[in-house]
Amino acid sequence: MNMKFIAIVVAAATVSIPVSAATVYQDDNTVFNIGGRAEVRGNISDANKTATNDSSYKDKSRVRLTVDGKQTYNSDITFVGKYEFELTEKTDGGSDDVAMNTRHLYAGAETSFGDIFYGHQVNAVTYITDWTDVAETFSGYTNEYNVATADRAKNMLRYATTTSYGLTFQVDGNFNSDSQSDGYGTIIAYELPIGLELGAGYAASDQKYGAALPNKTDSSDTYLLAAKYANDGIWLAAMYQGGNISALGISDSDFSAVDLYAGYSFGDNTVNMTYNYYSADDIGALDIDFIGIEYARYMGSVALFGSYKFNLLNEGEGGEGDNDEDELQLGLRYGF
Repeated sequence: MNMKFIAIVVAAATVSIPVSAATVYQDDNTVFNIGGRAEVRGNISDANKTATNDSSYKDKSRVRLTVDGKQTYNSDITFVGKYEFELTEKTDGGSDDVAMNTRHLYAGAETSFGDIFYGHQVNAVTYITDWTDVAETFSGYTNEYNVATADRAKNMLRYATTTSYGLTFQVDGNFNSDSQSDGYGTIIAYELPIGLELGAGYAASDQKYGAALPNKTDSSDTYLLAAKYANDGIWLAAMYQGGNISALGISDSDFSAVDLYAGYSFGDNTVNMTYNYYSADDIGALDIDFIGIEYARYMGSVALFGSYKFNLLNEGEGGEGDNDEDELQLGLRYGF
């Protein structure tokens, strides 16, 4: 029987059982991996209370499973593919049902002239928004309000290259198949030998409401400036975003956003502090203003962490995305 077929069968069988991170098939030209994480998380916040539920506790546990592979065609081209999905439990109506969410589904090629990928994947600007989105829990909130700056997007063509001189360039175009959204973005970054990296980017997107409001489109354009310093256990990063956004049926509001991260790792431990701020002049529901603190301990494949968010918004401000309450989150993650 063909060995590649056996490898695929083994991978499919092991999806449902705990395994160690593993390469399930490899030869001179091909490598096939499977992995993921199981993460139990509990969140305590008044934001969890609803008209039918007065509890401040909410379970936010999840499981992620990833399959990826590479095949070397020649010295200049390597083909790649990746699929990752996330499972969470729903408790609507008192019954436990599983919700499935695709996080990555793409294929492409790594070449001597740069890498090109198509599918459900990270945006170009994710390269620099990831500099401040490092905490286990309370970081990276300011870039999630439009398609082009969010962590990932569907139906996207992305090109990325990094030179030997420390210069990184990425550009993408988002072509959503259901005509609900489209956008594009680009970044350029330069890393100095001292551990300092500077980056700038621009992204724009259109989000359509569909049949309910066929003539309504939420548009945004965003420019980003960011810096990161990483050296000897220290990670410092800052990002500023500004531009124009329309959302929640309100058009053309200027906005500004700040995302800061400061972390220190020693031994198996990491402590960090984050600050997230977002303000759109005419859309108060989008407001974000909080400080997060966190301690995490990493023990091989296991991470144990506790995070607290200090909300700085006044009563009645914010509200979109449950960003207007103090929160405590505790979690344990096992990676495999």
